[in-house]
Amino acid sequence: MRKIIFIFIALVLLAANIDYLHSCCDDRTEKDMFSNKLTYAYMYKYVDKEYGFVIRYPDFFDKVPDSLRNSDGHARFTYGDQWVNIVIEGYALYKGELTMKQAKDSLAELLHATNVNTGKNFFTLSGPQYEQGSLIKGYSYYSKFMLNGKFLFVYTMIYPDGYKDVLTRLFKEIDDWQIWERPRLEVKQV
Repeated sequence: MRKIIFIFIALVLLAANIDYLHSCCDDRTEKDMFSNKLTYAYMYKYVDKEYGFVIRYPDFFDKVPDSLRNSDGHARFTYGDQWVNIVIEGYALYKGELTMKQAKDSLAELLHATNVNTGKNFFTLSGPQYEQGSLIKGYSYYSKFMLNGKFLFVYTMIYPDGYKDVLTRLFKEIDDWQIWERPRLEVKQV
């Protein structure tokens, strides 16, 4: 009987030590945890009150209050912790009489774009992130500009270079983006 009690106590202590050691040795990085969070995140839909454009952003990003926005037709969503800051923005730019090529060339120069792609009514720019003329080391941006009338509608993301490989879901959101969401066919049950 003593042997059974001793074996039982030894097993309980062994299980407690294994659980303790496992919790101390969790080797998941912040990047891995962010990637997991992004993979399973619900995508909220933001509809701009001024221009009606729609952008989607993960449910764990925070919306910057309206009082901090630069102008109407601008929305900003952020994710930040002690390791990483990621920004998603949507806004409208008045392009005036500029052609799409002129707007693209001007913005590519202004934003220090290193990669420019052109589509039928859109273009994408990406490159290192600059703030007020100064390079923000270790950060880049990816932006899609869509032409509609005299406006360019923009969906952009600023991200740390080390997280580029785990942001594929957000890159796809930007690549597939349309200014206004297409109505979805609703099936009614009879």
